[in-house]
Amino acid sequence: MSSLDENPNCEKTFASFRLLGDKLDPDAATLVLTLEPTHALAKGQSIPAGRIGKARVQPTGYWSLSTADVVASTSLERHLLYLLDALEPSTAAIHALSDSDDIKADFFCYWLSATGNGGPEVSPETLGRIASLGASLGIDFYGPYDDDAEPAQPASTADPEQD
Repeated sequence: MSSLDENPNCEKTFASFRLLGDKLDPDAATLVLTLEPTHALAKGQSIPAGRIGKARVQPTGYWSLSTADVVASTSLERHLLYLLDALEPSTAAIHALSDSDDIKADFFCYWLSATGNGGPEVSPETLGRIASLGASLGIDFYGPYDDDAEPAQPASTADPEQD
């Protein structure tokens, strides 16, 4: 099986590229990256009550581009490739942002198991492209769930405005 094939062990997956840091200005990041984020919040921004039931204040600057509801595939690599294709024209800007002011770049992935076995695969070429952006790769694993249970959505990749 190729890492680009649909994964029979996966119920759902998506990936997000994130920039995080106390000095991150999400509006400035949007301008220099020339990409419209899926979510962006400034440090100290008030976040209304959502899924967790209470209002809160954004603890750090946050900018993300996500494949949730954009890429329809159970191949995590296809989600990563979509993001890499969108981000690589802005490689210099990503490095400039992440090399200054303690801003961290990462790929954060959600993976919901359909079977309780297996897991995602990512090719060496894709891992090299991620490394070239100076970003780390993290994967949150969930499930499988009983037919009656509803799967959790990861707070770290869900819409921060809805947490």
